[in-house]
Amino acid sequence: MKQFGEQSPRFNFFLNPYQDHRFTRCPKCGSKTRLRKLPLVVHVDPNHLISINRTCRYCPGCELLIAHQDVFEHLLAEMFYKHAPEVIGNDYLVIGTIDRSVWKKGTMTHLTVQELITQLHDFKQVLSFEPLDYGWIKGDKQQGEA
Repeated sequence: MKQFGEQSPRFNFFLNPYQDHRFTRCPKCGSKTRLRKLPLVVHVDPNHLISINRTCRYCPGCELLIAHQDVFEHLLAEMFYKHAPEVIGNDYLVIGTIDRSVWKKGTMTHLTVQELITQLHDFKQVLSFEPLDYGWIKGDKQQGEA
């Protein structure tokens, strides 16, 4: 798979579509998850590339970040409400992370798309999990699939 960002990939990622499951335990290994706040980079169709400092669930053993889709979409809608309301509800893709120092710089001055790509860490894998009555199974989706 082609790498988008210029930094080494890090973290596996799961955008959790299940509102009734908040993953206090990792769906991959069953360990307790922790909270981790980090800047996520998101592409919103047609041409918006933004970074959001967001708290996610995190399993250190699996290097798995879990963001909750409903909370994430609400945050995106709030961000675009005043500046670009026409993109609310458009498709989006969480493509990776940037270092906190880069994110802080971006809050002080505008980062160009090229600067953001230069500092971007793609995800190692984008995973999906399907609920079962007794646990979770890894889905078939890979990064880039809808």
